Amino acid sequence: MMLPEHVEAIRHRKEEQEKLPKHELDEQELEEIGLVIMDSLNHALDVCIAYWRDGYYHEIIGVVDRVDMQMKKIKLRIDDTFEYIRIDCLKAVESI
Repeated sequence: MMLPEHVEAIRHRKEEQEKLPKHELDEQELEEIGLVIMDSLNHALDVCIAYWRDGYYHEIIGVVDRVDMQMKKIKLRIDDTFEYIRIDCLKAVESI
């Protein structure tokens, strides 16, 4: 017989073990990503961005609206909403 607290602790531990480490980009990857981001920003082209957040990788499609170098974030427009993605959490950016 297990207490509910033990079941919750086991579930939490399993979730923590499934989390993935953040991908570190090298200089060449950063340069390629920068070119695709600036192309999207200047020409309003859709991009697919793979990024890391809270231990998991996600993909999102939208148009780069702004690049904030002070806050190190990208503002992505998705239909009528906006999503902010940290630059140091990027894994890949591809033109669509």
